[in-house]
Amino acid sequence: MDDVDVNDPAVKEAVQKACVDVGLPLVYRSLISQMLRTPSSEWPACCGEGCYPCQETLADAVHYTLKLLGRPLPS
Repeated sequence: MDDVDVNDPAVKEAVQKACVDVGLPLVYRSLISQMLRTPSSEWPACCGEGCYPCQETLADAVHYTLKLLGRPLPS
């Protein structure tokens, strides 16, 4: 996902909307932006221990951000 410019105002807006819509506090925006720059194969997996935020919630926010931007989801 190297082609996502996390400094682009449209990307910042999409990240914020995705966080709000998936119920993730806005303090995690920078983490979502970092994940946008990282191949999904390198994201940690859910450990099943009930962490907050769960990695699955973070991934949901990234996927929703990409959807809002009209970008393909990572494979």
